[in-house]
Amino acid sequence: MSRKMFLSFCAAALLILSVQPDARADEAAEVKFVNHELTITLDVPDHTAEFIEDGSAEIQGGWNLFKLASGAAVTEFTIDDNPVEFLVLAANDTAGWPEELTLDLSEIDTTAQYNNILFRSDTAKTAAFHLAYGGQFYQDVANTRFSNEMVGKEITATIDEKGAYFSSEAYFYPVGSEDAAHFRLAATIPETWESISDGNRLDSDNVSGRKFQTWENPFESDGLTFFAAPFEVGYVQADSVGVYCYFFAEDTSLMERYLSASADYIRMYDELIGPYPYRRFTVAENFFPTGYGMPGWTLLGQQVLRLPFIVATSLGHEVLHNWWGNSVFVNYEEGNWCEGITVYGADYRYKMMRSAVEARDYRKNILKQYVSYVNEGNDFPLSEFTSRTSPGTRTVGYNKSMMVFHMIENLIGSEAFFGAWKNVFEACQGHKVSWQDWIVAFEKTSGEDLSYIMTEWVERTGAPVIAVDVVEEATSAEANTRTVRLRLSENSGDSYKLQVPLRFSGGGYSLDTAVVLDQTQKEFSFTVSDAAMTLDVDPDYHLFRKLYPEEVEPVISAILGNPSKRFICEDSRIEPVDNFREFGLNMTGDSIQITATKPADTTPGAFAVILDFGQLPDYLQPLISLTEDSVTVAGNSYERGSHTCILTGQDWMGFEKYMFIITQDYESLPRIGQLIPHYGKYSYLVFEATKNVGKGQWEPEHSPLKIKLAQAPTEGGN
Repeated sequence: MSRKMFLSFCAAALLILSVQPDARADEAAEVKFVNHELTITLDVPDHTAEFIEDGSAEIQGGWNLFKLASGAAVTEFTIDDNPVEFLVLAANDTAGWPEELTLDLSEIDTTAQYNNILFRSDTAKTAAFHLAYGGQFYQDVANTRFSNEMVGKEITATIDEKGAYFSSEAYFYPVGSEDAAHFRLAATIPETWESISDGNRLDSDNVSGRKFQTWENPFESDGLTFFAAPFEVGYVQADSVGVYCYFFAEDTSLMERYLSASADYIRMYDELIGPYPYRRFTVAENFFPTGYGMPGWTLLGQQVLRLPFIVATSLGHEVLHNWWGNSVFVNYEEGNWCEGITVYGADYRYKMMRSAVEARDYRKNILKQYVSYVNEGNDFPLSEFTSRTSPGTRTVGYNKSMMVFHMIENLIGSEAFFGAWKNVFEACQGHKVSWQDWIVAFEKTSGEDLSYIMTEWVERTGAPVIAVDVVEEATSAEANTRTVRLRLSENSGDSYKLQVPLRFSGGGYSLDTAVVLDQTQKEFSFTVSDAAMTLDVDPDYHLFRKLYPEEVEPVISAILGNPSKRFICEDSRIEPVDNFREFGLNMTGDSIQITATKPADTTPGAFAVILDFGQLPDYLQPLISLTEDSVTVAGNSYERGSHTCILTGQDWMGFEKYMFIITQDYESLPRIGQLIPHYGKYSYLVFEATKNVGKGQWEPEHSPLKIKLAQAPTEGGN
């Protein structure tokens, strides 16, 4: 399609339109679409789709514009049944703009996948519109990357014999200035396929070798996603909700687990928050990597779907999004809160339900990710988070946000905390909610003043840095007590109001308490049993804070989070080098350079990924036992010929952190590179071929927040 094109459908009926006196002649107004009635017809062999779009929209007098997929050729455009003359310009076409219109060059997106459709109207009005258009959509899915810790190339639209996918970023329906609109979609697909889109399915019919299905979202939403593929269908009923699995034939054995778990999650959140907002929930399998949650369904890539931990983690996360994000919406102008609250109510909650130890480890892993992925150069406040695009944005937008909700529950108690969840869901379905709305809701159920949370946690960057000193100790042998006067400091340079957990322990004695630190420094005095020999500050990681280096053992996320690590392989044989290069590409999502020299670096903060060259680094020597035939890690022995060991360490040959790989199975390295971003919290991994058979964490060094008290009581008083 040409970048500049005028079409007319009936010369006698062409509108000669003029700008109204009250409209500005130097700018084009964006159309505001109110509702979409979209029909999509797939031609799979040709990778094409035909669209018919009817609905209503608010238009202004004078020039108007909307966006539509750059691959779509418009064949009809009418407003109130009248043919319209229009101009089609690529998003970056500055030369083709009408001379009378100003153009803000700062708003030009050279990577945009849409065209601007410009037309003129003689009046401002809400009008019925009709569009017919079509085109080929066939993006290459080969280099798509998706994991908890890394999002690489993402697909917007493609039609393949394996399936057809359209996201809202594909502009496969017209987009204007609207924040939200009503969507109904009718799809014509191959008879052996099933379609899935947002909301509820209204009907499904087979006619003349084709299948016709209609979907409608009962809520207005800010976008629409469509998927169709040759699926097998599984089904169970969860009270009034139909639960479905749309899986490829080779993965139908996984259906029972996904159906049962989905039904359990729906029942759990019904009780915790309120009734599930749709008539059905569908787990759909994708032929390229994704992990998306849409209204009434989730789309999981085949490789993601097969991961054994997804049912117990990510699946529930996507179910919960139907409450937070897909029926109660986000006011993105004030920050996206829904990822953090969903992590808190799903991923973290499942750990907490299993054990206090798992919950503690989860919180610590979040803090480790913060020091691995976030620095002064890429930090940002929660009020600016919209969506994750990198490990750093995920760490702030998902994990810091989750910890803010955790700290709020610790402050006000579970009853008031989840009471606010129920109130917000009941009052705000179909509406946008902001961080401030949540703070008000928590204040209402608790009676507490939480206004400082916005200033300290939502509207600014960073994390507190806590320090502790014991100022004075005195013991009383007669009373068997110890009096400890300690000084807490917050050294980040910002002011915080923190509820700081403390633990005194020793000799079978344990006392957990908390103090409020609302100054840069503050002293506190405690009288405890003289058996207490240790003082721990925030020992269970209940605060979002910056960890000390001594608190953080080497982990894979630290390697993933470093943008300039070196890849080192001394072996000059083609097979190891080529497979190691693909390993690095899959792990990072980008091409890598391999150094063939022995590792040594004098650059401060240098990181490395090293394919075993025979010398075991110092840090790993007490942790790993190597023989000619085996590797022993954490007491488990693995045959070297069939296993790959991914080991992290620190402070060696000039490298602050490194990943050391021991393998003879070079063919498995590319696939292992794809898997590694799913295991960022671990210090070591062991794979048999490409199956993970071992994982764990090294022990960290002594924490500066753990203080040894006097070892023996002496005569004296308080």
